Amino acid sequence: MPFFNEVTPKPGIDGEVQVLKALVLGEEERGQSQYQVMCFVTKFQKGDFITADAMVKLRQKNPSTIRTPEEDRGKENYTMTGWVLLDRAVPISRHVAPFCMEAPEATYVRDVDLKAWAELPAT
Repeated sequence: MPFFNEVTPKPGIDGEVQVLKALVLGEEERGQSQYQVMCFVTKFQKGDFITADAMVKLRQKNPSTIRTPEEDRGKENYTMTGWVLLDRAVPISRHVAPFCMEAPEATYVRDVDLKAWAELPAT
């Protein structure tokens, strides 16, 4: 089973886009490459995300407080059947291509998200 050595989230500055980059270490005994980078691009609601600035302010107020979520929303599973061509990712977010440049053939997206972005007016 692959081991996720590093997972880097990047909330979209352009709007309701979240990009998750995962670095998966390969298994040498199976002849796999040393690592593989994959990106997962999803659409999310702005209210579901806490900004870094808000977290910093909370830590400054009470640095020793252990934070727990107000409600347990459970787990969410996504089936990502589409992929993103990085040279055409700008309509989704201008940050996708540079953030996922190590995963040109492994940047995935849900079909429902692609349809939602396609329906947005061009800017």
